[in-house]
Amino acid sequence: MVTLPYVKGVTEPLERLFRKYNITTAVKPKTTLRGLLVHPKDKLDDTVKTDCVYKIPCKTCKKVYIGETGRTFGVRLEEHRKEAENMGGAIYTRAQRREAEKEENLNRSAVTDHTTRDNCVIDWEGAKVIDREDNRRTRWIKEAIWIRKSTPVMNRDERDYTLSHVCAGPNSCHCNATRRHHAARSDSLQ
Repeated sequence: MVTLPYVKGVTEPLERLFRKYNITTAVKPKTTLRGLLVHPKDKLDDTVKTDCVYKIPCKTCKKVYIGETGRTFGVRLEEHRKEAENMGGAIYTRAQRREAEKEENLNRSAVTDHTTRDNCVIDWEGAKVIDREDNRRTRWIKEAIWIRKSTPVMNRDERDYTLSHVCAGPNSCHCNATRRHHAARSDSLQ
């Protein structure tokens, strides 16, 4: 016996073909009432998710910050918020901003640099998890891909992993090959 998912216009001819060879068929619906109504797991709130790549948008301009963490997103977001709020009194004049831009890494976080140098306000409620990955090195690659894909960004660089200039996106052959190469190399180093 062969069980086929029901697809209009496809299942019927397949049934006739199987019947020719004395093979019995059973048809089951692709979408079931149970599948539509029953959801055994509740969706996790972003703040409790771990091993993720996240995005923090700016309310004032269209820039976003892309980051990654192995800890819970809520804890990392709170760290960004506390640092930005502690530096909140350090609003720059144009001359001070130009001077600060000459210095590298004024603050620990690019989010804090953005709020102080550009006098912007961060949209903390709009921050969200955009990708998940348990493997740290692969998560670094995903973060670099998201930084490359998202423009404009507050990030200072592509962080812990630098993508090749030929990499156009997450489904690019080169990125997949690079990911496999680095995964194989890291496995051989351990």
